[in-house]
Amino acid sequence: MSEEQDPQEILDRILDSDGRYPRRAYLFVMEAVSYTVEKLTVRRHITGKELSLGIRDFAIERFGIAAKLVFEEWNITKTRQFGDIVFNLVNEGLLRKTEEDAIEDFDEVFDFTTAFEAEFQIDVESKES
Repeated sequence: MSEEQDPQEILDRILDSDGRYPRRAYLFVMEAVSYTVEKLTVRRHITGKELSLGIRDFAIERFGIAAKLVFEEWNITKTRQFGDIVFNLVNEGLLRKTEEDAIEDFDEVFDFTTAFEAEFQIDVESKES
């Protein structure tokens, strides 16, 4: 019988073995999982694409216009990197996956510039009229 491990200790282990992304990125992704699941009408497993879109929406809600900059600070510039984080969490038992889930589900779900900068562009021409 094994004792339950502290999630912070598990994160420490992940960060020791894969230092590409900071602790804050992992914590944010775990929060985004909850955020995405709560938006569903029926509780169920979410796909990599659904989670990527949930992370996008949560980031816009949480960080607003600075979302892209926050992700860049965390070394995240494409949705595949969300998959890296998620699969590290899966491999350490903090998240679960199904047989159908693959890291490729996170490939090119959206473009960061389009998703985070276009959302906040100001139409200068209409303001001058």
